[in-house]
Amino acid sequence: MAQSTLEVTLREKAGKSGARRTRKEGNVPGVLYGKGIESVSITVNPGALRQALSTEAGENTLLDINYKDGEKSVSRLSILSATQYDFLTNKPLHFDFHALDVNKKITVNVPVRISGKAKGVKEGGILEEILREIPVECLPKDIPNSFEVDVTDLEVGNSVHVGILKTSDAITLLKDDSEAIVTVLAPKLDARTEEEVAAEAAAAEEEGEEEAEGKDEGQSE
Repeated sequence: MAQSTLEVTLREKAGKSGARRTRKEGNVPGVLYGKGIESVSITVNPGALRQALSTEAGENTLLDINYKDGEKSVSRLSILSATQYDFLTNKPLHFDFHALDVNKKITVNVPVRISGKAKGVKEGGILEEILREIPVECLPKDIPNSFEVDVTDLEVGNSVHVGILKTSDAITLLKDDSEAIVTVLAPKLDARTEEEVAAEAAAAEEEGEEEAEGKDEGQSE
């Protein structure tokens, strides 16, 4: 499991006004919490966090969060648990960090990485990724960086299911083995083509009715 160090500072003034001042300075407010510890308000440099998370594990990277509490140096093994974004600028507004106990299991979402080009796609099928993350339960040190799924041999109409994933006994997958991760769908006619087919069928039916009416008129004469 990837691990990085993140230096933060305690936020002197909590609340909305303190958060606004923190953002004005180019930083992001956050909170560090965990079972058995008192939650602390912190100030995070977004660039430093981005650098700390630039590992194969991404947001599941274990973070040694270091800060000064008066004269005391504090270090807590943590993980980024949530990020709040500005819906207009997509900039981070707030970070939540969960302090971990290395001896207690946690639940995290592990990303799925697709590799290869499916046979079915080469034949015109459409690759659909159904599960982009798989929730797992394990000790912090056992968190997988990702689950690799090779779709090279996947044909149209076939799927790769959770049960195919290989994990150690230390990791519990929190999805049923029968759930599909990725599938190859058969190609479909687009909406315009379907409309054209329907119009042609209606025109042919109308033409057939007109021919039938013409025959009836000829016989009556």
